Amino acid sequence: MSILAELCADLPPPRRAMLGRALALVLAGLARDAPFDAPQIDLTLAELERRLFRQLDAILHHPRVQALEAAWRGLAGLVDRVRFAENIRVELLACSKQDLVDDFDAAPEVVRSGLYHLVYDQAFGVFGGRPYGLVCADYEFGPGAADISLLRQCAAVAAMAHAPFVANCDPDFFRLGDFAGLPRLRDLRAALAGPRFRLWQAFRASEDARYVGLCLPRVLLRAPYDVDATPTLALPYRESCSRHEHFLWGRASYVFAATAAASFARHRWCVHILGTRAAADADLLRWDYPTLPSIWHRCPLEVQLTARLAQALADEGLIGLVYARATGRAVILAAPSVQRPRAYASRDQTINEHLGAQLPYVFLVSRLAHYLKCVQRERIGQWLDRSALERELELWLRQYVSDQPDAQWEVRARRPLRQAAVAVEPVEGQAGWYRCRLQLQPHMTHNSASFTLSLVGKLDRPVGDTRSPAAPAGA
Repeated sequence: MSILAELCADLPPPRRAMLGRALALVLAGLARDAPFDAPQIDLTLAELERRLFRQLDAILHHPRVQALEAAWRGLAGLVDRVRFAENIRVELLACSKQDLVDDFDAAPEVVRSGLYHLVYDQAFGVFGGRPYGLVCADYEFGPGAADISLLRQCAAVAAMAHAPFVANCDPDFFRLGDFAGLPRLRDLRAALAGPRFRLWQAFRASEDARYVGLCLPRVLLRAPYDVDATPTLALPYRESCSRHEHFLWGRASYVFAATAAASFARHRWCVHILGTRAAADADLLRWDYPTLPSIWHRCPLEVQLTARLAQALADEGLIGLVYARATGRAVILAAPSVQRPRAYASRDQTINEHLGAQLPYVFLVSRLAHYLKCVQRERIGQWLDRSALERELELWLRQYVSDQPDAQWEVRARRPLRQAAVAVEPVEGQAGWYRCRLQLQPHMTHNSASFTLSLVGKLDRPVGDTRSPAAPAGA
């Protein structure tokens, strides 16, 4: 087979004929031994480069290619920020959103689904398992019936495993193509109160909704390719990003997960994720580009949220990332779950209800619930009576309590409880079972008011009891 035949083998017939004619012209010119026209060759090469770079732009800006690149770059950014030496692990589940929908549709109930098997059975509900502290999803959710149904099922799994489920808000949630137009919404609460959000508001009223967080806006994962900024590029390529959707935008849930992992690495709790101190390990891409007076730093978020807008989003159960210009970091000013707190006649009850819907405090109670489950599972039959069990839990809980009102921030970070009380009592009508009640008062306050969290769980005592132990209930 000739070289020309090999080159044309994989081409469609029209392109094969065009290539044959082009090569024939080149070979004919070489046969005449004619002098080369250097300027014409340069123009031809420049035109070839231009067409090649246009094809690269079309490939890189295709939605499917962008989705694939954004998923891997977002995951890589999370893994790069996690300090694995601090007893943190990251497990990857390759599962598309449609695969998750099919998984729940094929299961007769949530506890028979594959996600429940992975998150609960294989981690939280198995002897020697290590429960998950956070489930970070590379999905976007809107107010549609299909998305809300999937959110309900994910929330049920997260509540049973005490592992908050953090995903992303779709721009279509606000009838927008992207989040750049979010500041133009005059009344955010009114925009989310129409009949289109009936299912969303009903989901917010459920108990399991406190284990779900939705983040926004999207994050810039990569600056446009530019040979001047990156001389090591194999091609003299300058990516053309003339439109907003040409940039590579990724999920904000990865930034939230990195912030939670940084808090756990420093303090062994995922509680301290708010403010500038928590943002120390949540650096964003810093993209500098020249302007007339100097160098300008582009905001690596789709929109720079103001404090007012971030609070308005928090009131609607959404987590907004705020860009700190001076440091180039993503700051989380509020981390609510999607649950809508109920109002009570008692001020203390109202405060506790609001705090129960905040993810930092869900992380706190979930961590304690994980320990209670381990106690229930691994220390069955070791206690002689109720008082011995109560003393054991009090001794464990005391190491996380600091009753100093003016304790240093580092002390409060590692000992997040100011007061804690344990009460163990037998369950009426169920011999060998105990009910454990924890009353917790964190150092943190909500709107300058102190609050109390509670957790209730069951512990069984007999060694020979073959009944399945009950999981602790949420706060």
